[in-house]
Amino acid sequence: MSNFSGPVDIYKELIENVPEDQEWLLGLVAFAVVEEQKIEWIKHYEQNNNRLPVNEEIENWYRQQPEGVLLRARDTATARLTNYAQNAIATYMEEFKTEIVEGILVEEIRSTKKFWPQFGVNLVGGFASSLLFAVLLTAFAFLVFNDSSPVNIGAVIGNHSGETKHDKEN
Repeated sequence: MSNFSGPVDIYKELIENVPEDQEWLLGLVAFAVVEEQKIEWIKHYEQNNNRLPVNEEIENWYRQQPEGVLLRARDTATARLTNYAQNAIATYMEEFKTEIVEGILVEEIRSTKKFWPQFGVNLVGGFASSLLFAVLLTAFAFLVFNDSSPVNIGAVIGNHSGETKHDKEN
């Protein structure tokens, strides 16, 4: 059983003499837990005795602390750090969600501003393609309704060229 004479001994046990695989921050918080217990004892002592304890009485308090006080302090520190981490993560996630939602809304507003110029370009493109299709359809209809047979078209072209040669001979 260790005999603690003051905060320096508690500090050594919780922070300095800790194996490499244990967290340093956990030791610091556990040390704070033990010191918080000491402060609560001092307040209690003052209420009951109408005075603050002297240094010898505080050293006696440290000597009376069992080895288990360190285990309880580590468990309390672990619980407090876990709660802190969970709260920090929850807060971060809420802020992250808010940023995502705001970013989506801002992007939607920006894309709405881009809508009308793009709408105009699409309207002009649609009109131009409809006009080109109408011209091609009219030309095709003209060819089909005037001469429905490629043979007739070839004969007309051949007759026109044949008449020209024959007319030149006569």
